[in-house]
Amino acid sequence: MMSFMFQLLREDEGLPPAVVFEDSTSPGFVPLWEEIGVYEALYNSDGKRAREVSRAIAFGVDRASEEAALTRLLPAGLTLEEAVRFLENVHRGCTTHPVAEVKTR
Repeated sequence: MMSFMFQLLREDEGLPPAVVFEDSTSPGFVPLWEEIGVYEALYNSDGKRAREVSRAIAFGVDRASEEAALTRLLPAGLTLEEAVRFLENVHRGCTTHPVAEVKTR
């Protein structure tokens, strides 16, 4: 199974884009991302600025942290804690590098 990669790229004038944040996770989380409202911010945000997706990610962290029943959406081997860790990392990256460009794959 391939992983989903979320990156933030910073472009300094005259220099090639630099990856300032990168994390990956399982595509098995897609049903959870859809349920908590972060799918668009994660998968359809190429070219946007990090600050444009950080609020949606923050709401997703809150929902995933507070609703243990969301575990029902996860395939065997994946945990809600892992999902929250990934979203927290992405949110931290977005708030640390608000003007960085989002790249996903």
